Amino acid sequence: GTVYDQSGATLADATVTARNIATGVTTSTVSTNGGQYRVPDLPVGSYTLNVSASGFAAAEVTNLSVVLNQTVTANITMLVERTSTSVEVSAAPPAIDTTTAQVQTTFEAKQSEELPIAAGASGVINLSLLNAGVTSSGGVGYGVGPSVGGQRPTNNNFTVEGIDNNGKNTTGPVVIVPNDAIAEFSVLENQFSPDFGHSSGGQFNQVVKSGTNEFHGSLYEYFQNRDLNAADNFSFVSGTELHPRYDNNRYGGTFGGPIKRNKMFFFVNWEYNAIGQSLPTYYYVPTDAGYATLAGIPGINQTSLAQLRKYLGSAPAASDPATLPFGGPVVVGPGNEALGTQGAGVTIPVGQIPVALPNYENIDSGVASYDYNISNKDSLRARYVFNRFGLLDNQGFPAQFFAVRPTHDYLITASEYHTFSPTVTNEFRLGFNRSNDFIPIQNQSWPGLDQFPNIDISELNIALGPDPNAPQFLIQNTYQVADNINWTHGNHSFKFGFDGWKSIAPSSFTQRSRGDYEWDFLSDYLFDNYPDVLAQRGLGHVVYYGDQVLLGFFGNDVWKIRPNVTVDLGLRYEYQTVPYSERLQTLNAASSVPGVITFGEPQPQKTNFMPRVGLAYSPGTSDKTSIRSGFGINYDVLYDNLGTLSLPPQYATTVDVTGQDKTGFLANGGITPNQNTGALSVQLRS
Repeated sequence: GTVYDQSGATLADATVTARNIATGVTTSTVSTNGGQYRVPDLPVGSYTLNVSASGFAAAEVTNLSVVLNQTVTANITMLVERTSTSVEVSAAPPAIDTTTAQVQTTFEAKQSEELPIAAGASGVINLSLLNAGVTSSGGVGYGVGPSVGGQRPTNNNFTVEGIDNNGKNTTGPVVIVPNDAIAEFSVLENQFSPDFGHSSGGQFNQVVKSGTNEFHGSLYEYFQNRDLNAADNFSFVSGTELHPRYDNNRYGGTFGGPIKRNKMFFFVNWEYNAIGQSLPTYYYVPTDAGYATLAGIPGINQTSLAQLRKYLGSAPAASDPATLPFGGPVVVGPGNEALGTQGAGVTIPVGQIPVALPNYENIDSGVASYDYNISNKDSLRARYVFNRFGLLDNQGFPAQFFAVRPTHDYLITASEYHTFSPTVTNEFRLGFNRSNDFIPIQNQSWPGLDQFPNIDISELNIALGPDPNAPQFLIQNTYQVADNINWTHGNHSFKFGFDGWKSIAPSSFTQRSRGDYEWDFLSDYLFDNYPDVLAQRGLGHVVYYGDQVLLGFFGNDVWKIRPNVTVDLGLRYEYQTVPYSERLQTLNAASSVPGVITFGEPQPQKTNFMPRVGLAYSPGTSDKTSIRSGFGINYDVLYDNLGTLSLPPQYATTVDVTGQDKTGFLANGGITPNQNTGALSVQLRS
């Protein structure tokens, strides 16, 4: 803000002190020759602003709300001491950031706790959907989180207390901070200052609660269940359970307070979320009589038939098979072109089996925060967040193939703030995030095959086998350091800094690694014809190493041309190395064709300069309106799945087999790990 005297002239060398009402911690500065003052790096909360100057009565503004990622403007008019002993404004004006072209929305703790939209799986991140220009991802593109300004969700950036919280594989946040541990959550939609980098989409920032001078605690529960939810009409139509199990209980507690009044504070939060439900579905299989008939047909692959019955069972006999939802019996015989001259036509009675598949998820989350006001010049903040998931992976079918998928995520931050002088401050941050995610498979086997494949038969509405994306794993360790210095000089507020991270991220994913075989008709499957829809397998189980480094440097000037006109001038530069495994394309150098294609090591971009220019104009002196405009350039961080799916063919190859006129597909081992392509119609894709 700006300090004025009664005549409207600016007042230099006024002492401005901001006191946090909850903690009693104070931060001071002095106004510049132009009467301007700036108090950076304040924790979010309510403040009392005290202003004093020689020859003038003291002034005070109470209940001044400081929110995340916004500059609160409070202009002060000082009265001469002989006319007044003090000036007090009991209610602060609305917190509108009139000093930046940045467009942002900040949500407070009460909104995080009570708005229903925040009760979903993504927590407070869902609050961003209340903003103009923010939508659910829908068909916009790949990634985690909402779409901001029409961009893909992969362009989003997630931080906690200014520390990177991004997953490298498919983007999205590493840890989810429980709603009741959030002090404030903000969304920056465009034209953000150059200290924000990493991505061009939304900047999603979260601040964790801290303790205060009073002890406070809470107990809470969020819940939904089958008794509260309406029945699904589709369940009635399909004959499945009208009110399948759904119990979602998220309960926990918070506690915080002083370790030493006005100096040291703590806050802790723990919650447990148990989600239990069933997934109603249905499929078609032969009855006992149908299996007996099939077993007696010459040319049937008895192993394939036995596997079908072992895992899917048999349908109960019906008095009138023609009335079944399947639409009548399955015809196996000359009517199906794939059979050629195999056997005479027969009918196979089948029936529908409705099932309610188990589905549960247990999430254990915790948060701890520590704040220490070391002195008037130094303060320390530390945060710890963890999520531990016990998820039943139900992407396979039927339930015999389900497996528990353990996922553990952690984030640690430590920040130190130092005041060199009333006009020069520094913020130093250290951060670490870690993610472990494993998708296992059970130990089922298929006679004659090296691994249990995924079998799809459209006619029966079945997809037999484990999770199609299993097995795979991901481990991510990201270490971050950042330092920013703020310098207020005249009408300028300068900010310079750097941030960088080193990520060690091994993962393994081979698409369709066990084989994906799909038929339209039961008859083609049982006569062991080559799949008419898809026969594909990824060969090579390589570990992808996403190890890389990112370095970012920036400078910014918030220039107050006039008290109500601000120009933001900034520049950011980022250098990001290419992940280790993506540099292995040099293995194919011998296949290079000059002028056509070259197999070499991908090189990092070295010219990623990101200028930012913004203008903010607040008409009049009320600070209730801001007109903004700006221009900026951003570069996105590329996620690891792009590299995982484009490894050199020496490490990973996709084999597609065709041959609808051939039989003996599964009997001959399907697509084997060392596929002999000599006698087959095969496509190899790297």
